[in-house]
Amino acid sequence: MEAQDRGRVPDVVAFDEPLDRSTDAVSLLGGKGAGLAEMTRLGLPVPPGFVITTDACRRYLAAGWPDGLEARIAEHLERLAGQTGRRFGDADAPLLVSVRSGAPVSMPGMMDTILNVGMTPAIRARLAAEAGSELFAADTWLRFCRTYAEVVLGVSRAEVEAAAACGDTVEERIAAAERIGRLAAGDGGAGIPEEPPEQLRGAVEAVFRSWNSPRARVFRAQEAIDEQLGTAVTVQAMVFGNLDDRSGTGVAFTRDPATGDAAAFGDYLPRAQGEDVVAGTHVVSGLEALRVQLPEVHAELVQTLRRLELHLRDLCDVEFTVSAGKLYVLQARAGRRSPLAAVRIAVAMASETDFPLTKAGAVRRVSTELLQRVASAGAVDSEATPVAMGRATCPGVGVGVLCFDPDEAAELSRSGTAVVLAREDTSPEDVHGMVGAAGIVTTKGGVASHAAVVARGWAIPAITGLDATFVQGGLMAGGRLIAAGALVTVDGGRGTLYAGDRRIAGAADVEEVRTLRRWAAELGIEPGGAARGSSGPASRSIELVELVRAVHLKGMCDAGRAAAALGAGEPSVLEVIAASASFFRLTPRGFVVTPEGRSWLTEQLAEERTRCDGAAAQDCYREFLLLNDRFKALVTIWQTSPEHAPGTAAWTAARAALEHLHRDLGRLVAEAGRMLPRLADYARRFDAALAAIRADDASMLASPLKDSYHTVWFEYHEELISLTGRNRADEPQ
Repeated sequence: MEAQDRGRVPDVVAFDEPLDRSTDAVSLLGGKGAGLAEMTRLGLPVPPGFVITTDACRRYLAAGWPDGLEARIAEHLERLAGQTGRRFGDADAPLLVSVRSGAPVSMPGMMDTILNVGMTPAIRARLAAEAGSELFAADTWLRFCRTYAEVVLGVSRAEVEAAAACGDTVEERIAAAERIGRLAAGDGGAGIPEEPPEQLRGAVEAVFRSWNSPRARVFRAQEAIDEQLGTAVTVQAMVFGNLDDRSGTGVAFTRDPATGDAAAFGDYLPRAQGEDVVAGTHVVSGLEALRVQLPEVHAELVQTLRRLELHLRDLCDVEFTVSAGKLYVLQARAGRRSPLAAVRIAVAMASETDFPLTKAGAVRRVSTELLQRVASAGAVDSEATPVAMGRATCPGVGVGVLCFDPDEAAELSRSGTAVVLAREDTSPEDVHGMVGAAGIVTTKGGVASHAAVVARGWAIPAITGLDATFVQGGLMAGGRLIAAGALVTVDGGRGTLYAGDRRIAGAADVEEVRTLRRWAAELGIEPGGAARGSSGPASRSIELVELVRAVHLKGMCDAGRAAAALGAGEPSVLEVIAASASFFRLTPRGFVVTPEGRSWLTEQLAEERTRCDGAAAQDCYREFLLLNDRFKALVTIWQTSPEHAPGTAAWTAARAALEHLHRDLGRLVAEAGRMLPRLADYARRFDAALAAIRADDASMLASPLKDSYHTVWFEYHEELISLTGRNRADEPQ
């Protein structure tokens, strides 16, 4: 749009608006927004909408609401009016919108969503007349009021839920909405805005703020996600799963994300809106319920799932709504899966003649660590009798003491006690208690609930929809009370809960593990990596301190990435890890350093400082800071240039500046390497990144996910901070 043509990245982008070829759509629009734009281009049934970009979010978090953003949002709302025949805030032909978060990296349930934005009493009356259902309009009004009060205005969930409690009549739901309105306006609060544009701005700001919510910070720390990414905001025309008996909402996977079985799998809830399913607060049905209710819509969904899987070449997690018998797709992304499912899906896809994945591609998708984890999965004694059963959600066997409080679970986990966290349902506020759990159990929700998605992402054995009830003092399962603190076993592959430790020793025999290993041998490819090589620096041995430091600096990485950073072979890395297993913990996304490993590393770094010339180290540090200012300016100027792809003036200037900087840096790196030999290898890493940049690989200048020049620079800076006994928090910004 003309209002955005200001020589920098846009603040607002419509789903059907083309981006410049050099623009990374996911980085700018977030995963959700980029997916919606892609599905719109494919001609899938996507309600129209637009994305407020991650760039706008970062500027908001740094300095408040960006100048001109409100006007650009208004322009796009007018565009939506032309597409839908409805206008935002118009009581005669009202348009309601959803406001959802969408970071560049998947963070399921960690940030906020507000549905039905634009509701007012007058619009409620109009919706009732249009739909011929006052109950639908009252239900939508109540949903808006309770979500806005909690998410945007910060009213406590307990207070909102108490005020929202009501029966199923129109009058009761309107009365509940009015109670929430009074609650939100109490004690001098602003209350729920009466004007739709004010509602929308409040919702957008709430989503921006949720990037820095405690639950989002915990998740990013666990997943090693860059704090500076920010979230996009998708604003989309509402479609209503709560409209009538031919409406509903669900989440579908193209294959079973727990077992890898090749059939559409998911949750569906008639006469509901999306948050009812993904929050895990309702008892849901499988997709079979949709097939029974609306067979033609079910058939269309299955066809859509297959089309998306072939297009994205991966397992897909798809959110959908059915409104008055019409299917709408609201999100599609690569689905989180259990380690077992990851192995089985990779082999199955590569074995299908019409699927665009080769055997080599399948081998590269599954790391050696993941293969080992699946092959060594535990099992439960076949003679054991479960005390309760539910939906198998994430395979694996976990044993721990039963705990009902996430705060207590987090404390116990930190102290080294294995915990099974049991809740009616989980929410993002529970993440700190889930992250270290040996198992997770919920009595509500299904395979698409918050608990399920988080468990699969972190490979935690989990059961949802457990046939049990929370009572005073414990969990009532099969007529038996299991008290807090009791030892239990979770079998997430069978959906069974046992009293006591019912594990047996032994390795699992998974055919697909053998298949992938055979393919890897035939193709000469390391699982999860590139072609094998036995010569050159990749064959060198590595010291424990080198590996612990490398993994610690990256926060989380697989053996292949650590090997690349160290100039060693992956087998060497795995050998060192196996010899010092207590220093490392394997997660679905790679290794992290354990508290024991961090403590040992701190001692080693302190000992290194005693062996170095302190004055010389300080001189190196001061020289580096001067170079650091030049490097930051170089990268910033290049990234903020409207055109900065290889071949542009900005790219040519950045390359030339980097060549000069690299020459000046070389002497400093050599000097530090003489003081501390471990640091000498940074010269090889800087040279490798520069060689890729000379070949016009722009990603090797500043990509955080590669051993780019910026990545190596950041890690080298950390080494100098440590060498001089300084602290990152004290560094000049």
